[in-house]
Amino acid sequence: MIRGSQEITIKKQTLSLLSQKTLYWKEQNILVVSDIHFGKSGHFRKHGIAVPGTVNTTNIQKLEELVQHISPKKILFLGDLFHSEINAEVEQFKEWRRAHADIEMILTIGNHDILTRFEFEKMELVCVNQYELEPFVFMHDESESKNSSRYPITGHIHPAVKLTVGGRQRIYVPCFYFGKSHGMLPAFGAFTGSYLINPAQNDLVYAVVEEKITNVSTLI
Repeated sequence: MIRGSQEITIKKQTLSLLSQKTLYWKEQNILVVSDIHFGKSGHFRKHGIAVPGTVNTTNIQKLEELVQHISPKKILFLGDLFHSEINAEVEQFKEWRRAHADIEMILTIGNHDILTRFEFEKMELVCVNQYELEPFVFMHDESESKNSSRYPITGHIHPAVKLTVGGRQRIYVPCFYFGKSHGMLPAFGAFTGSYLINPAQNDLVYAVVEEKITNVSTLI
C-alpha cells in the first residue's frame, strides 16, 4: 500500500485513497485526479490578485511524485484540469505531459476546460464527457450523469467536511466521499476552494488530515 493511503473496496474493486487527494484503482492500474485547475494562479495574477507563483509548480511536482511512485498505465482527469485560457502555467503542464508520452491520459471535460479540442489533442489528451469502465462511470459533475448501471465517481464540488478537535476547535478538511448513488474526489489543486458536504447515515467519508487518510464516517 502507498504511504499515506487507505485501501477500500467499492463494487468489489480495490481503490486506494491517497493523501495527495487522488485515487488509485488497483485492478486497472489507473490514477484518478480531479480539479487541478492548471493556470488558475496565473489567471488571478493577470487580474491583479497576488497569488504565489509556486502554486503551479507544486501541482506539477505532486503529479510527478505520484507517477514515479505508482507507474500508472493511465491517468484519468475528472475535469477542470485547466482553469481558463492558455498561459505560462498551462505550458508547464504541456512540458510535463510530453515527458510522459507513454502514459495514456484521459480528460472528462469540466466546466472550466474551455480550451479548444485542437489544444487538447495537441497535448495528447483523450477528451470525453464520461469515461465508462465496469463497474464505474467517471465524469466531472454527477448532476450530468445519464442513466447508467455503473457507479459514478466525480469531482467538481471539491468536497470537504467539518471536524471537531480538542472539544471546541473546528477544522475544515478535504475529503473523499462514497454514498449509495455516487462517489466524489477532493480537488487536487493547491489553489482551490472547497464545499462542505452533509453526508447521510452509512455514507463513507475519508478525510485528508496532515497527509493521512482518516475514516471519519462516524464522526460527522
